[in-house]
Amino acid sequence: MWNSEIYNRFGKERIQPSIDLVNRIRGKRFNRILDVGCGTGMSTAPLVSEWKDAEIIGLDLSDNMLKAAKELLPSVKFIQKDCSQPLLNMGMFDLIFSNAFIQWLHNQEDFISNSFLMLNKEGIFASQIPLFEEMPAYNCILEAAKIFSDKFKNIEKDNFVLHSASEYYDIISKFTDNVEIWITDYCHQMDRHKNILEFLSGTALIPYMKRLDEDEQKLFLNNILDNLESSYRCQANGKLLFPFKRFFVVAQK
Repeated sequence: MWNSEIYNRFGKERIQPSIDLVNRIRGKRFNRILDVGCGTGMSTAPLVSEWKDAEIIGLDLSDNMLKAAKELLPSVKFIQKDCSQPLLNMGMFDLIFSNAFIQWLHNQEDFISNSFLMLNKEGIFASQIPLFEEMPAYNCILEAAKIFSDKFKNIEKDNFVLHSASEYYDIISKFTDNVEIWITDYCHQMDRHKNILEFLSGTALIPYMKRLDEDEQKLFLNNILDNLESSYRCQANGKLLFPFKRFFVVAQK
């Protein structure tokens, strides 16, 4: 149920973390780059802009997202692949890049371990992970989900999995001592609460929506919207601030 049109609706907000992650490693030389969970190519575009001469490969499972990526960046090699499975057959890389993808994996430590096996000497693992469970919007979804508790049994097997920054550091530091981490709150300006709901529909709500029929989806979304209206107040100018917390890591092999 990944939808490139919905995902790209907030392109400015979604691309900035990729730009910031690229800026942290700007100036380094990479001959071969892997963008894992590349989606619509939004995360790949800053890589192409910075390392024009590098071989860049984007991986994603969604046909819909890859179609948009190929239209955006026809010079990049995009491959449909289940990135929850080992990627060792892809060869060796100087940079393995992952923007807002790892949280969808249940075997995250295996993925990170395999990534370091695929890095050349002094290669870089760079990733951004949304710390969504630390945001009020997450509780807005959980509260609304209670009305369909039977539909959402075992939702955890389809849902994202998030660790704390400390836990991610412990995982990554098993493979290298050269680790840099930071957390950024992006304060998105929204015109109305419905915009926050639309933002969430492109990612966090996908596991829930695919379990509901059309009428159930409408009821579920309306409940979330009510919760968002209670959790996010309007500013003096009528706009809403939607802080989005993201964890970043740059680790060198």
